[in-house]
Formats: sequence, structure tokens, C-alpha cells
Amino acid sequence: MLLDQIEVVGFRGINRLSINVKSLSAFLGENSWGKSSLFDALSLFLSGTKKAYKFTGDDFHRPSISDVSCNKLIHLVFTFKEQANGESLQRQYKSISAAWNLPKGECSYIYYQVDGSITESGNIITQRYFLDNHGQKKSFKKDVLANLVNEFISFVPALRMGSERSLMVTAEDTGDVEYCSKRASCEARIKRIFKRLNKSSQQLSESEMKMGYQALVYLFDHYLLKHYGRSHFHRGDAQNDTKGQMPFSFQALTHFNDLLKTGHKSDRAMLLLVLGEFLEVRGEHLLRRGATPILLLEEPENNLHPVNLAITWRFFSLLPMQKLVSTNSSQLLSFLPLSCVQRLVRCTGLTQSYSLNLKHFSQNDLRRVAFHIRMTRPQSLFARSWLLVEGETETWLLTELSRLCGYNLVVEGVQILEFAQCGVAPLIKLAQDLHIEWFVLTDGDAAGQKYAARVAEMLLVKDSLVNRLVVLPALDIEHLFFDHGFANVYLEAAHYTEKDLARITTHKIIDKAVHKYSKPELGLAIANAVEERGTDSIPPLLKRLFSRLVGLARSQSG
Repeated sequence: MLLDQIEVVGFRGINRLSINVKSLSAFLGENSWGKSSLFDALSLFLSGTKKAYKFTGDDFHRPSISDVSCNKLIHLVFTFKEQANGESLQRQYKSISAAWNLPKGECSYIYYQVDGSITESGNIITQRYFLDNHGQKKSFKKDVLANLVNEFISFVPALRMGSERSLMVTAEDTGDVEYCSKRASCEARIKRIFKRLNKSSQQLSESEMKMGYQALVYLFDHYLLKHYGRSHFHRGDAQNDTKGQMPFSFQALTHFNDLLKTGHKSDRAMLLLVLGEFLEVRGEHLLRRGATPILLLEEPENNLHPVNLAITWRFFSLLPMQKLVSTNSSQLLSFLPLSCVQRLVRCTGLTQSYSLNLKHFSQNDLRRVAFHIRMTRPQSLFARSWLLVEGETETWLLTELSRLCGYNLVVEGVQILEFAQCGVAPLIKLAQDLHIEWFVLTDGDAAGQKYAARVAEMLLVKDSLVNRLVVLPALDIEHLFFDHGFANVYLEAAHYTEKDLARITTHKIIDKAVHKYSKPELGLAIANAVEERGTDSIPPLLKRLFSRLVGLARSQSG
């Protein structure tokens, strides 16, 4: 079974959130927008080691406004569904058959709810129960319900690995003890090596590494190959996203097995670290047959060199588990399909989740966006607002001019993106799906007018054209500055003088200047000239543009 939906009300940093998750989901969001609180809810109430966790006063959401009292109720609802029709009827799920509901549509579901409340006397109550298809509590005796909850969690244990735990060991050393099985012995060996790597910057000896590899291979066979070797875990959207998440298969396990046995030494050493932390997180509880663990990866990029991050993600991507990732790494995003990205945005009173709607994109659009954004500009997915421009001159020039006007676009969360190679429509659709604010600046030539018409067609009901588009009152930005008192910059670059203006067209002068230098260099030359003359020399249209961009970005500041 797979976790399908999470609903959170009044828990820690989240006032209200409803989010659908996939077999691989990557959560993006600014600090204090609820990513850690979401992972806290999962790791506390779906953990095999914290089955009896009870709410405390710190778990209740406190509004940011100081004079508003904290919530006195918490509601957590975890919805699980079958991976395939009839899965709930399989023999392995017999012990939790009472938790399943009759099929609703094509699949059967389990609804697991945890409530917290503060009584008038100040006592804190924690309640767990299962719901039917109508949202009503299922009736069980107290001891039957407790056993059912424990059985259920053993099938979907949440294993949290991330920034708070990464490269930190709190457990005591294993020591020299006798082990009753080869598995236990191999786990202990991995844990000792893991602690040794974390406590010292010295490299392991060849014999230690060899023993670690042998243990790693054995545990790989024990936990993954035997349990999941012939299962197809990841389905669905791989075919809709260029170089996206491929379906899990026996062949993938074979490739991973080869990496363990014959891969580069640094690759295998990194895998030792990852598996060591995995064993620490899992604790003393074995993964039962039929379990589909939920792997919570909280900022896995922390403390990792980019090369090591690539190796680590290669390991994680092959694990046959549902994976929920929170990240601030543009490099990690470049490894993931856009369809798995879920952007969290905090609004007044609630946190909302936004993701790509594949129905809005053709296959060609998806390929363009995947390359233009995910592969080459993944950092733009963290932006609050996009300024979409036609060419590279605008990218260089507008960044500098905004700085001279007192705006730092990077700090404000504004990303300038060229759209000529990708097309403006796919980028606007992506921004709308992910709830990223956007604005388009086009040239005044025929091509720019076509882009402007396309923008007008794509406005949502709440949008107005003046808040989404500016068309330059000139053929392009070079002509705008030429006509706005900066002709001498282009004349000098083209090795002309003002006397030549009478016999040579503006277009030819600009073309020659670009040919002798480049558009970025000319953009910087204009910026230098503006810095000498002062910000009053900047066209008012661009000043208004900067103000509008910053306003759009700040509207998403939470």
C-alpha cells in the first residue's frame, strides 16, 4: 500500500494543510512553512519505535500573531491506498483486514486518524482510530484497536533520515558481542563502520572497507533483493517527464548489486554511510514481509559534496520504498522529475501545496520545460516570482539596473528567465501550476507582439494584463536605451561617432556593436553608464517594472 494523502490541522508549524503525495514527492518551501512539521507528524505517528507517542503542549499550533491563543485541537489524517486492485485481499494483510474499507472507485483505502485536544483542566488527550469511507470512526474495543494500530504501522513504517540526524550518531557503540544471525552480525559491522567514519576524518583501512562491502552486499540481499526483487514499485508519471523516475524493477536491483560488488571505492564508501544511517533510523525493528516503508529524506544534501550527493541519490532512487523528500538543493532537484515537485506556500491561516498538472502540457512542452528549468535552471523552482524575458541582454542588464534602484532581486526571490528557446506559454503554465508569481517583458517588434497576444490568452480569471505584461515601446531593449539617451554607448562600441547617425540607421549601429562585443557586455556597459549618470537616467517603465516584481514576490512571503 502507499500513502496517498495527508491532512494536518493545528500541528506545530502547520495551521492547516491537505496534500496528496506520490511514490516520490519532493517538497519545496521556505523556512517555517511546514516541511519539518509535516515530517514530524509522519515520523511520530507512523514510526515503529514511537507507537505510543502522545501529544504535548508544544505540538499544538501557535499562530504567528502573539495576541491569538494557540490551537486546542490537532487532527492528523493519513490516507493509504492499494498499489493494485485487490491488494488489500492478499494474505499478508489479513491481520489488518478490519482497517481496510470497501473499494471506493478502483481502490480500497485505509484512513488512519490521530487527534489531540486540550481539556478545560489542561490535560492533553491523544486518540487514534480508523475511519470508514464516510469519515466516521470505526468501532473497536480498546485493546483490539491498539493491536490493529500497531499491526498497521508495521506495514508502513516511516523512516526519517535527514538534516537533524545526518552524520550524527547518538546510539552507544555496539561493542564486541555474540550475534545470533548473520544479519545481526552484518548490521553491527555496518554500524561500527558508520560510527568510525563519523567520529574520524581518517580513511578506513582496506580490510575495514572490504568487511563493510561484504556486510553491505549481504544486507542488500536480505532487505531488498529477497523482499522487493520482483516488484514494480514506481509507476505512473515516468513516461511523461524527460529523464524522470523510472519504474522500479529487478533489473534496477541487479545494477545496484553490481555497484556494491564492483563499483568505485568512493561510491561504495558513501553507500556504507547511507546504509549505516538507515540502520540507525530503523532501530531494532525488522521490516516485515509486505511492508512498504515511507522513507523521509530531510535535506539529504546537507554536509555532502555535489559528487557525493549524486552517489547518495543514486542509492536512494533504487530503494523500493515510497520516498518523501524535502530539499533546498537545486542540484538535487535536477535529478528529479518535475512531476514529483510539490511547492508549499503559506497563506493566511493555511499552507497550500502546488504541483505540476500533466494535463496542462503536451509531450513537447514537457520536454522543453524539463530541459529549460529542471536540467539547466533548477534554482528557479525556489523563486517566489519569475520575470520572463526574451533574451540574454535583459537577464544581465535588468539585474544590474534593479540593484542600482535599490532592489536585490535574488534576496526578494525574483528569478529572471529567458523564454525564447522554451516558449513563453509552457513557462507560464508551469508558474501557474506551482503558484509562482510571474511577469512577462516582451520586445516591441512583431515577435514581441505575438508573445504579448499569447500572454493575454493565458490569463486566469483573477489576472489583469497590466499586472502580467509590459511590451517595450521600442523594437527591443537595446533600441529602448539607444533612444533614451544612451546612443553614445552603442556608437562607441560600434566605433562610430554622432556624425554617423545621419547616414547609418540605429538598427545597423546596434547590430555592429553587438557583433564587436556581445549582448551581455553591452548590457553591463549600459549599467555602468547608468551608475555614472544616476538612477534618473533609467527609463521610468523599467523602474515601475522592478517595483511591481518585488511586490509580486513579497505577496508570497507568507
